[in-house]
Amino acid sequence: MKTWAIVLFALFATWTLPAVPAAHARGADDDIIMEEDDTSKPAEEKPADGDLPADTDPAATDPAATDPAATDPAATDAAAAVAGDDKDNKTKGDDEDARSYWSDIKVVPRKLILKQNRIELIPYMGITLNDNLIRHIALGGEFGYYMSDAMSIGVGGHMYMKQQTDRAYLTGLQQRVLPTLNAYLYTATLNVNYEAAYGKFAFHNKKILQWGIFLSGGLGVTGTEVIPRNAAHEPWTNMNITIQVGAGFRVFINQWLTLWGGVRNYMMQDKFENSNRTQPDAEAGEKNAAARFINNIVFQIGVSVFFPTSFEYTTFK
Repeated sequence: MKTWAIVLFALFATWTLPAVPAAHARGADDDIIMEEDDTSKPAEEKPADGDLPADTDPAATDPAATDPAATDPAATDAAAAVAGDDKDNKTKGDDEDARSYWSDIKVVPRKLILKQNRIELIPYMGITLNDNLIRHIALGGEFGYYMSDAMSIGVGGHMYMKQQTDRAYLTGLQQRVLPTLNAYLYTATLNVNYEAAYGKFAFHNKKILQWGIFLSGGLGVTGTEVIPRNAAHEPWTNMNITIQVGAGFRVFINQWLTLWGGVRNYMMQDKFENSNRTQPDAEAGEKNAAARFINNIVFQIGVSVFFPTSFEYTTFK
């Protein structure tokens, strides 16, 4: 029994031992072949759906898979129209906001008039202010040349028309003595004007008006005539050295026209009829005349015209 068992075990071992190495050899070859297949033909291998990378996802590589507008022209046009409307609405709204914002802002303009090397002609009328017994209306004009944009030199003059007020007669009746009066005939002066201030202001938020304030000084003569108390006495005239000081205001209308106004004081030493005059001739009356310092304050208003009537800026704005 033992002999047969040993024989059967030997046969079984002889039959099985060669088969094991062959199997191992076959498995190794198979592994090598599979590895060669993996490295040489990677595209033939298809991984599972759940393991697909993002770059091989049909939704990521094919726009038609997720956006119907990519393949449908009508959908594409509709989307473009909606996007265009949104953009136009946004741009329109931004423009309206910008306009509404900037509409409240006024850009300050340049000077409306440049005066350097230009001639100014000023016709004006005036009225005396500081004599309640006799009033004078003045009509005259001024001619000036601007050496710079702020300073000018020129000549001016006016004629007077006298208007005696009721106070002159009432004073004589009340005091039993007629007042001593002189009538102004004319004034002519050589003037220097200086524009001391310049500015701009908005008129009802519609228009920007430009203005200037000027100072004036000058030297000249004033002619006066004595008004005798007694109508039988002869009058005489005086020519008085006059110093002029004043200030004025102007508003610029365009490049050649301004509205002009001012107050000037014409100071002089004038001669009046003596209250004790008894001789009727003018020479005797002037010889006994009484001297008095006078401030003749005149309010003047008019327009000023510049020549040439246009100019051009030579610098950038």
